[in-house]
Amino acid sequence: MNTYKITVIGAGDRGTTYMSMLKNHYADRVEWSTVCDILPDRMAKAAVEFGFSKQEANWEKAILDSRPDIVIIAAPAYYHCDMAIFAMRCGCHVLSEKPMDLSLAKCFALKECMEQTGKVLAVGMQYRNVHYYRALWNAFEQDLFGDNLMVQWTDIRETRPKIAMHDALYGNGGPMVDMSCHLFDLMRLYFKSDPVSVNCRWRSNAKDRPTLASIGTKAADACFMTVEYENGSLGEIMMNWGLPSGVNGGLFVTATGKDALIMPSVIPYQPPIEVITDGGSIVKVSCAPEDAADLFDAEGAVMRHFLDEIEGKGKSQVSIDHGILCLAASMAALRSGTLGRPVTLEEIYKLRPTVVECMQAKE
Repeated sequence: MNTYKITVIGAGDRGTTYMSMLKNHYADRVEWSTVCDILPDRMAKAAVEFGFSKQEANWEKAILDSRPDIVIIAAPAYYHCDMAIFAMRCGCHVLSEKPMDLSLAKCFALKECMEQTGKVLAVGMQYRNVHYYRALWNAFEQDLFGDNLMVQWTDIRETRPKIAMHDALYGNGGPMVDMSCHLFDLMRLYFKSDPVSVNCRWRSNAKDRPTLASIGTKAADACFMTVEYENGSLGEIMMNWGLPSGVNGGLFVTATGKDALIMPSVIPYQPPIEVITDGGSIVKVSCAPEDAADLFDAEGAVMRHFLDEIEGKGKSQVSIDHGILCLAASMAALRSGTLGRPVTLEEIYKLRPTVVECMQAKE
């Protein structure tokens, strides 16, 4: 069994989640090389807890000096492609947190780098490895809904305590980028189709909150968007991540077609899910037996498929093309809300913009 020298960039919430996953499920396959973080106390805590041999605040030096087999990137999205390109140029495979980046041009530069270096990239869209979403996927696979598929998501939360989430220039780009990528990922699985165009209106509800005063360019944090897919399926996303502290509605999903309905369900929600069909009959749907290999740990499954691709035994769950598509859909939503008209993904691919450019677009 192969072992891998690991360097982790970012020892915050997501970085710690990945490190805990490795410790719990892949301890015999990991050599803890270097942990990198701009906060010394957080970096030191991770070094002790997980047994890293080195600590380094500068991410380029952390990669260059350690030359690991794998770099895990859990920094803000603004840095994802820059870090991944540098790591691949240094001979490393990369597991990067989502979203892909805040610049579509950088994403295409990363794709070119992958082709040149032959290194493997995995994008950590772990929601597909959660029981509820797998059970819902199974309901679509059983064709219970029939034609004219529609999925509606509602995500209502307080202004995020991790303020980088609200930074459109140097952070994670707001919920329309950071969270919507998960929802675009899931809808593509459910519909078996790619998004074509997005019609959206967005707001920035938290822009005047004192906790975000240090952010220069605040992200959109509330929206209604409708997403049309190649096969005619429709997705709708309503978000508000700009509410006052302690005001949280949760994440809900509704799914329907011409033959069946799943009533709005609060997530997390444990399967079986109940699909209402003809005559009010209820079909209970659980995860498929073959899903068990991924449902042991959401991030652990991302890692399992990533290692399979490195070892030539399979493919990562989310490819760079899929990651780019999810980011392009988010950018189409932002540009649509700015211009007041639907925006196609084809338009976004031609422009290769940044998140901020979409928020400030002009005809």
